[in-house]
Amino acid sequence: MVTLRLTVEDLSRIRVVGTLGAEFESRLAELRYAEPLEDGFSEWRRQVERGLRRISTDAAPAPPSAPRAAAGPSPEGGHFRAAAVDPFWGRIHGRLETERELFGRTALDDGVESALGRLHPAIDWDAPHLRVDDGQNAREIRLTGEGFALAPSLFARRPLVLEPDSGRPGLTTLVYNVPLDTESASSLWRAEEDGAAALRQLLGHTRASVLESVRVPGSTGDISRRLLISRPSAGKHVSVLRRSGLVATERRSNLAVHRLTHLGEAVLGRPAVPAGPAGPSTVLR
Repeated sequence: MVTLRLTVEDLSRIRVVGTLGAEFESRLAELRYAEPLEDGFSEWRRQVERGLRRISTDAAPAPPSAPRAAAGPSPEGGHFRAAAVDPFWGRIHGRLETERELFGRTALDDGVESALGRLHPAIDWDAPHLRVDDGQNAREIRLTGEGFALAPSLFARRPLVLEPDSGRPGLTTLVYNVPLDTESASSLWRAEEDGAAALRQLLGHTRASVLESVRVPGSTGDISRRLLISRPSAGKHVSVLRRSGLVATERRSNLAVHRLTHLGEAVLGRPAVPAGPAGPSTVLR
């Protein structure tokens, strides 16, 4: 049990991040993968196992001087993230962004303390203490007004507290695991080709292609050239996607540039290009 003792200044300086990044989630995913359970991660484990076998088969033969590599990838090896997290990262990122936005809306509607009280069954708010049942020995962390960070995680098995002196510079960070129900699991772990086909049935072939095209931000002219469609047609499809919240348009000098929103990334199931390691954050003041 970790007890965070918060000041009023800490409460007013909570930073909510969408994710600590794919590499962080990958380290937690290794523990999930090792669990012999039938749960919301069961289909994911099966897909990871197939992915690791495929990577092992496709890997070039190891030279004689490196016989250990001939055994192929393992969950602990460098190939694990490529099989377990990267293929699903767009959908995972979208799910975590939704969780971040949910906390923000709750804090705005009902107050920060109410949002903390509803954060997770293993997290209890009793002012001025935020108690986190992390399965470890009891300890107290006294914050001094600089605030702290909240970060949802898909693969964490239970909440955990990361302190700046534990290898992460900056604020003390509370990581909490988000629930994964049957419907969410089905959406997250579906095969990529199935998702692409369903998207084209929903939006139509050309509009789905336009949405895919703005994974790399560009102007209407850029989209027209990429897809070999007319500028008016490209503009019409972008307009519909923008009204649907899947695409955002911003001015850069005298040019209108279109890019994916977080919702658009989630619908495509993969992040825009280029994408940073962590999502945007909300600061509650």
